[in-house]
Amino acid sequence: MPNSMTGYGLGVSERNGRTVTVECRSVNHRYLDLSLRLPSSLSSFEMEIRQLFKDELSRGHVDIFVTIATDASVPREITVDTALALGYIESIKTLERITERQTDDLVALVAAQRGVLTEDEHAEDRETIEGQLLEAAASALEALKAARRAEGERLASDLLSRTASFKKLVDDVAKRSPEVVDLYRKKILVRAEELLGESYPEWYDHQRLFAETALFADRSSIDEEVTRLRSHITALEANLSVTGPVGRRLDFLIQEMNREVNTIGSKANDLDIAKTVVMMKTQLEAIREQVQNLE
Repeated sequence: MPNSMTGYGLGVSERNGRTVTVECRSVNHRYLDLSLRLPSSLSSFEMEIRQLFKDELSRGHVDIFVTIATDASVPREITVDTALALGYIESIKTLERITERQTDDLVALVAAQRGVLTEDEHAEDRETIEGQLLEAAASALEALKAARRAEGERLASDLLSRTASFKKLVDDVAKRSPEVVDLYRKKILVRAEELLGESYPEWYDHQRLFAETALFADRSSIDEEVTRLRSHITALEANLSVTGPVGRRLDFLIQEMNREVNTIGSKANDLDIAKTVVMMKTQLEAIREQVQNLE
């Protein structure tokens, strides 16, 4: 069964008082679009996370959220960027002179600036964090894929049901088409009798009537369209049993099916066929909307 593009996944890795959480949500998108939000301390691992998801997914907009929490009991080493702090202090004092206003707590203000205080991480600590991050990301990705598979199975089942209904409408049109030609021939005969009565003039020729009926049958024939529609239906059903990305392929098939239905509608010289064509278009649109959810 194909996969849906909609899903949710959560992965958590806990180790040595540190918890790394990765959350991901995916929705429909024409291509694969990854949006990654992670703490600045983990920004160096962004490409690894992106590659992990690119290797497993082919379509969908995926939001990935990464958070890291450390227990208070875990010792931390805080480093002060002295040069940066002094730069902030000088700038703030300059502003104080210009505005003739005093800062209430200069130290707190400077300490709150980005980069002034940073948590020092040892090389082995970064390796541990990387391992936790990739572990949580892989777990979240697997959960996301499982959710997309489950939703894909539900969508495929619904699409197969809708396709079966569409196939019945195609059969109805194919059955009605020869009846329309026969009705047209009878209508011409009745019209001829109404105009000419029982005595036909010398110039009247039944062969001309038969030729007109044959011409009408040729113009209104939908045999080729029905044959192609049935072929597209078979291909659609086959793709709905395939595991992997089939969304674009199905979208193309539906475009072709819609083209054949429009041709049948333009050839229709019968109210019943015209009504069935409307139902076919409605069913095709419902199928197209569902296909947009498939990877």
